[in-house]
Amino acid sequence: MRAVSFGSNLCLQKRRDEEEEYTTEYDETEGGYGIAALYLSSQRIPTGLRITTPRRIVFQTRAADQGFASFGGEGTFGNSHTWFEASILKPWAGSGGHPIEADTVLEEVFDEDNTWWDVSHARDDLRSNGWDFVEGENGRLTWKVCNNLTACATFRNYRVEWTMGVATEVEDERAVGSGEGFLKLLKPGYKVVLWARAEYLAWINKVAAATI
Repeated sequence: MRAVSFGSNLCLQKRRDEEEEYTTEYDETEGGYGIAALYLSSQRIPTGLRITTPRRIVFQTRAADQGFASFGGEGTFGNSHTWFEASILKPWAGSGGHPIEADTVLEEVFDEDNTWWDVSHARDDLRSNGWDFVEGENGRLTWKVCNNLTACATFRNYRVEWTMGVATEVEDERAVGSGEGFLKLLKPGYKVVLWARAEYLAWINKVAAATI
């Protein structure tokens, strides 16, 4: 399975096989329930190579939700409130410092006890560990990867592929994201992270495995 392809035989792949359950929590400031958990981070894109621009990225997830829903949508992507998003991170030097050179395993730094209400809330914690978001158009920090089927407690496999210069065919926007503009922002030394997300009271994103 290829994860990040550089247009030749070179590719990078990172996989995690650990079951985690991420349950939404209430945030008084935001006035609602939500959760963002960093489940997996890729290897850093190599530096010093002749071909350093990734041409393709593949995300694979094995996940489920809590198995019930109050307002219908069972077995479809309608009323789905558990999903995955991707971000690009770059080394961050801070005030007068030097960017880190280590390939930090961020899912070990931020375990199941270190989550946020929203991905944007993780910025200070990422910076304290030497990383910061690469912002897309209009300051966007994340790209939707895929949703889980609604009210499906059984783990299912999902696969999303984005290719440079090829528009992703999205039949159902509730199911997958197009990844528009994502690959163009990847550079040597950067890395990709996969966030497990959920919103609203009692929703749970149950993750069994993922690959970038």
